[in-house]
Amino acid sequence: MAHIHELYDFTVSFYILHPNDKKICLHYHKKLKFWNQLGGHIELNEEPMESLKRELSEEAGLVESDYVIVSTNKQPKTSTATTLPAPFSLIIYKYGETDHKHIDMPYLIQSKTTNLRPRAGESSQIGWFTLKEIKDLNKNKLLEDSTLDICEWIFKNIISL
Repeated sequence: MAHIHELYDFTVSFYILHPNDKKICLHYHKKLKFWNQLGGHIELNEEPMESLKRELSEEAGLVESDYVIVSTNKQPKTSTATTLPAPFSLIIYKYGETDHKHIDMPYLIQSKTTNLRPRAGESSQIGWFTLKEIKDLNKNKLLEDSTLDICEWIFKNIISL
C-alpha cells in the first residue's frame, strides 16, 4: 500500500516464532533489499488487529487457527472500549532512504505450523532463521540493525524461556 501520510504512517509488524525450534521467520523485503520481519501499513479503514490478520494472511499465508499472539504485557480491560493485544514495543523508524517514518507496533506470533504460503505478489523469499543465521545476515549487510537488535531481544527474553 502507498504511504497514507507524507511524514508518518502507522504499521504493524510481526516476528513469527517457529512452532518447535528456536527460530524466527523473516522475509526478504523486495523494495528495501534486506531481510526483516513481516508486516505492513494499517489502512485508513482498519483497526490494528484487522491489519495484523490481513498481513499475516498476505505475507505468510497464515489464518487465525495457525497462530496465537504472544502477550508480553499486562493491561487493564474496560467495559466500554476495545482493549487490543499490546505490541511488545512501539518503534519509530525511518523507511528506507527517505524522510518518511513508520510508527510500528511489533507483535510476537507463535506459529502452529511451519508451512508458510505467501500470496502471489508478496515476497517469496521467506524462511526460518536461528540467531546465528540472523547474525550472519547482519554481518553480510543483508539485515537492518534494528531487526538484529529486536531478534536478539526475542531470543534472550522469549525463546529462551
